[in-house]
Amino acid sequence: MISALELRRQFLHMAFGIFLVTMLYFHFFNIYHLIGILILGLIFSRLCKSYTIPLASWVMEKFERPENRKTFPGKGPIFFTIGSIIVVYFFPLKIALASIIILTLGDALSHIFGKLLSRKTYKYLKSVEGTIAGIAFSFFGALLFVNVFAALSGSLLSMVLETLKLDYIDDNLLVPVTAALIMSIF
Repeated sequence: MISALELRRQFLHMAFGIFLVTMLYFHFFNIYHLIGILILGLIFSRLCKSYTIPLASWVMEKFERPENRKTFPGKGPIFFTIGSIIVVYFFPLKIALASIIILTLGDALSHIFGKLLSRKTYKYLKSVEGTIAGIAFSFFGALLFVNVFAALSGSLLSMVLETLKLDYIDDNLLVPVTAALIMSIF
């Protein structure tokens, strides 16, 4: 079963990703806006470690995992933004948008469906059921921006990599970069 905190976190993850994709798609944001968001996120993260910042501290309390509140508040959105900056800088906009939507939908929904549907625990893998859901949702999201082969290959390979329990690289970096590299082939 999924906790209320994790459900809130995943919905915020999707809202943030959809917001970024929308702003980039309609050219309201560019890479400099993303860099600005990253800088603000890093500043608030640092401040929230030591001080109570009215809105930011409330967000951290409602949406941040307890283990990250004292060590690295806002870790998820910060790495999400870094992953978005990388793909926006190095890849064509449609591929960047598709890879961000794969991260947005695939990562969040694989976690939700994995917690709701999976009955098995694996040592090095997240759930198979969640991965299948993540592939399906991210595939349909990516289709908004790229062709069917690019959407399928980008979703499939990045979600399979996201399934691995890797401690040394954040999936908010791994998923969009992998998706963009794979989709750029097509």
